[in-house]
Amino acid sequence: MFLSDTTIKEYIQKGKIMIVGDIEIEPSGIALHLGNELLIPKPYQVIDSKNPKDIEYVKYDLSQSPYVLKPNDFVLGSTKEIIKTDRDIITMIDGRSTYARFGMSIHISAMVLDGLPFNGESSVLEIKNMGFFNILLHPSEKLGTYLFSLLTTPIEGEKSSIYNNQNRVTPPKFV
Repeated sequence: MFLSDTTIKEYIQKGKIMIVGDIEIEPSGIALHLGNELLIPKPYQVIDSKNPKDIEYVKYDLSQSPYVLKPNDFVLGSTKEIIKTDRDIITMIDGRSTYARFGMSIHISAMVLDGLPFNGESSVLEIKNMGFFNILLHPSEKLGTYLFSLLTTPIEGEKSSIYNNQNRVTPPKFV
């Protein structure tokens, strides 16, 4: 069951959903906005999960100027918002249809954000331009929606993650 705007407002007041940043409540979620920094992977690096090495990125500061996401480009960004929920709520990201119609995806990995509800964190966005347009990315631009779903019972135990408490764009890590 996905939470409606009415329930989201109630849960924010009760502290079951906590948000750092501007809160823009939508009918079935909370708007998510692009943060100020991108990581642009240097091309043609070899990824080997059996012999991991740090990936090289170029940092891009969106507060200085918009970034031109060209066809077939891929960058990492993060949300401006930092979210934390109670253990009976899972969180997902849904991209904006308008950008999808231009060929842009903002979240190409697993649907459920597994760092929540265990930590308060921003969400890393895997932004890919699969279309034929140059797309300008601006800081604080609304790119999608956080969706919340109620679990039948709260999650038990703890979760250990190499991405715990990420509050900025974070590159991938193999462990």
